[in-house]
Order: sequence, then structure tokens, then C-alpha cells
Amino acid sequence: MDAEKDSLRLHTYLKEYRQRAFREKNNERISAYYKNFVFQQKEEKQLTFIDSALPYAFKTKDKAVIGDVYLTKGILFYSIKDFQKALNNYLKANEYISQTDDIYNKKRIKYQIGIVKNYLGYYADAASLFQECIEYYGQDETYNMQRGYVKSIEGLAWSYTKMNRVNESNQVLQTALRSVEKNNFSKLDGHYIVFKQGINDYFLKNYNEAIHKIEQKLPFLYENEDFAWATVGNFYIGQSYWDMKEKEKAISYFEKVNQVFETKKYTHPDVRKSYELLISHYKSKNDKNKQLYYIEQLVKADGIYSQNHKHLIHKIHKEYETKDLLQAKKELERSLFVEKYKTGIISGVAFFILIASLVVYFQQKKKAKKVAQELIRKIESIQKQIVESSEELKIIPKTNNINDETVLKILEKLTGFEQKQKFLKPDVTLEKLANDFGTNTSYLSSVINSHKSQKFNDYINSLRINYVINEMVTNSSTDFFRYSMDGIAQHSGFVNGIAFSRAFQKHAGVKPSVFIKELSERQHLKSA
Repeated sequence: MDAEKDSLRLHTYLKEYRQRAFREKNNERISAYYKNFVFQQKEEKQLTFIDSALPYAFKTKDKAVIGDVYLTKGILFYSIKDFQKALNNYLKANEYISQTDDIYNKKRIKYQIGIVKNYLGYYADAASLFQECIEYYGQDETYNMQRGYVKSIEGLAWSYTKMNRVNESNQVLQTALRSVEKNNFSKLDGHYIVFKQGINDYFLKNYNEAIHKIEQKLPFLYENEDFAWATVGNFYIGQSYWDMKEKEKAISYFEKVNQVFETKKYTHPDVRKSYELLISHYKSKNDKNKQLYYIEQLVKADGIYSQNHKHLIHKIHKEYETKDLLQAKKELERSLFVEKYKTGIISGVAFFILIASLVVYFQQKKKAKKVAQELIRKIESIQKQIVESSEELKIIPKTNNINDETVLKILEKLTGFEQKQKFLKPDVTLEKLANDFGTNTSYLSSVINSHKSQKFNDYINSLRINYVINEMVTNSSTDFFRYSMDGIAQHSGFVNGIAFSRAFQKHAGVKPSVFIKELSERQHLKSA
């Protein structure tokens, strides 16, 4: 009830403040309204809200007012983890505020720039900025100055950690902890400091201490909705268990890192190694499905790293380069496909041989015997084609004149296209698909030719035929058994039964009518 009253009072105050500012045509107050109350808005409206402040800020011609709006906008971008845009706005704010006498805000901007530089991997630059802030904030005992002092020390500590100056990092963190206790700051400040000490323990190979400190403080980070630092914490717990040879425990924490990537679309080069270790682990377990999944996740993550962390990503030792991941991904996809298809073929061959044997046994007429022999010959031909195609899978074609990132994006789009069975739509064309993928027909056609080893029309038809075959083999109650050829064609994306029959025979090597007849008899025998 009190919260509702407070919310109502705040809403009334904001409304009156805004009305007065506009009534007086006071550009500084209007700008302040948008700047100061932006965090009371819904998250999806905050950026639009702060942008409304800029025209009024510029009308004041006051560099401090303009700079303050850009600073707030940078903080908003930082809160949604768009660090490059945050940095751009901090630099813009600095451009204006550096021309004023407002030393406090000058240091405040330098602190924010330091935070982003830490995130982007410019640790030496960040350390220099934090040291300057510490010197300024540390000379005053007032609350805001001491808050700035502690936060700057935490930033410097992380710079030191990433520069492999771990002992110095621990020293300054201890200084920050004393200041937190002395000034009775929030307990959350202390939790973050101990959390970072836990990460330092990992680098000092104090693995048990690292696990204890990080796990102890993780609940407070989750309560603070800080999934970014929580992700880093889970990574270092996992890495500690991994280095202690407790790999099964480690895997659960690396999977938590991936869960944040899945749900929040957040990742950072610091945690990249978790994917490499997951891939390695499931490779050792011969779990190809999970190995493929984490390769796909790492490929996606590398796309983000190469876009947002160009400076940092080149410094990281990578077990798998992007081009190697793409090749491994294709090999696994093909291997899993062949394994699945071979199982079906073996079952199919056994079934057809059984049918042929029964025909030979029960039908002694010469004509029936010839039909059975022809059927066996066709099945052997299909089996031979599968073996030959399996041998071809060893060759992984490259896509000429298209960069890896573009190829990756197109392959990811194709994977989604296949998984969602959009190929069943009758109006699928190269032009429409390229437009849906945000690319051109030349690139899409080239990627399909190189990575699917088919022309576009053959690729679409093969997906449709595979769908029909899989549906009929695995689902005895499917409506396909009741449909005519035109009916099956209509439900699998073909314009008519003739087009379906041609594609089926080209893909499977046997007429669909023969396939359906023999499959129906097999199911009849099973139920008898």
C-alpha cells in the first residue's frame, strides 16, 4: 500500500514538474526533467525518453547541461550491455564537459569510460583513468566522493587482474573493503569486492577458496539482477573445478554460462573458454549432438566477439578458430545425418528383402519373381548411393569470395529455416529466401552450393522428400497414407503430384507409389 502511495506521489510530482517547466519554457528544466526521470520509465521507453532531452539541452547552449544528457544516455546503453554505444556517448559527454569547470562530472565521465574500456579489453587505458579518479575522489570524506573512491578502486582492481597483476588487485580490493566498512556503505558493495577476490583466488590457483567466495556471493548478484558478473562468476567456478580435475562439476557451471547466452543474449570473451571445454568434454563422451550444439553456440558467440571486441578477441588464445568451427560443425551435421539415414536404410533394406523373400516364396510365377528381383536390385542401388554419398561427406567445400561471418549468418538462417520446416511452403524461391535472410541471391546460392552440395531447387526438394519419408517411416498413423499423390504434394510444398513423384524418384531412386505400397505391406505384417 505504501509503495502504491509513493508511486502515485512520484507520478503527481513528475506531472507537475513537467507542466511547470513547459509552461515557463525553461529549456534547462525541461532537459533536466527528461534526464532525471528517465529511470522511472519502462526500460523499452528509456532511450526514446532521454533523446527527448537533447533538443532542449542544446537550446540552453550550456555545455555542462548538454554533456550531462550524453552522460546519462551512455549510462543507459551500459545498463543494456551495449558497451560500444555507451562509450561513444561517454566520449561525447566528455567533449562538452571538458570545456566546463565541473571537475566532479569530468571525473565521473572518466570513471564510466574506464568501466567500458575494461569491458572492451583496454585494461591499461582503464587503469590510468581509474588511478586519476582515485586520486580525486580520495581527497574528500563526503559520501559521494567516497562512493566514487570505492567504485574507482574496484575498476582498477579488475584492470590489474586482467593485466596479470593479481596481488596488486587484491591489495587495492582490501583498501576498498575497508572504506566500505568505514563509511557504512551497502552490504552489496562488500559482496562485490569479496566476489572479485574469489576470482583472484582462481588466478592464484587457490581453487577451493575461489569456489567458496564466488558461490557465497553469487546469490546477491542474482538478486541485483547482475547476470553479467554472475556469468563471469559461474565461469571461474567451473574453471576451478576443471583445473581440479572435477570435470563433471565444472560442466554444470559452463552450461550456466551458456544459459545466460541463450536467455539474455549476453556473452563476453572472458567466458569463451567455457564453450571450448564443453566441446572437448562432449567430444570425449562421443556425444555428437551436444558437441554440435556447443560448436554452434561458440560460432554465434564469436560473431558477437568479432563485432564488439575486435581489440580483445585477437589477444585471446583460441583452441578453435571460427573457420575451424565452421568445418567441424559441417562435419558433425553430415555425420549425424548419415548415421540417422543409414539406420533407416538398413531397416528399409531388411524390410524390402523380407518382402522380396516372401514374394519369391509364395509366388512361384516367373513374372512375380522378376518383380521381386528388380525390387532387390533397386534397393541395392539405393544402398550403394548412400555409401557413395557417405564417402563424399569427407570433403568440406569452402565458399569463395564470401567472408566467414557472412557465411556463418547464412548457415544459421538455413538451420532455422530447416528446423522450422519452412521449406514446406509452396512459394519458396531463391529470391524470397535471400530477402528473408537479409542477403542477396548470389551469396545464398553460393553457400547452398558449397555447404549443402546442391543447387537451390534440389536442396528444397530434398528437404521436402526427406520430410515425407521420415513422416511415413516413423509415423504409421500419418495422413500421408490416405492421400493421393496430389494430396501428398500439396502437404509437402510441391505444386502437383507429378512434380512430387519426379522429385521423389530423383532423390530416393524409387517411385513413391512403390515405396508407399511396400511400406504399407510392412506395417500390415507388423500388425498381423
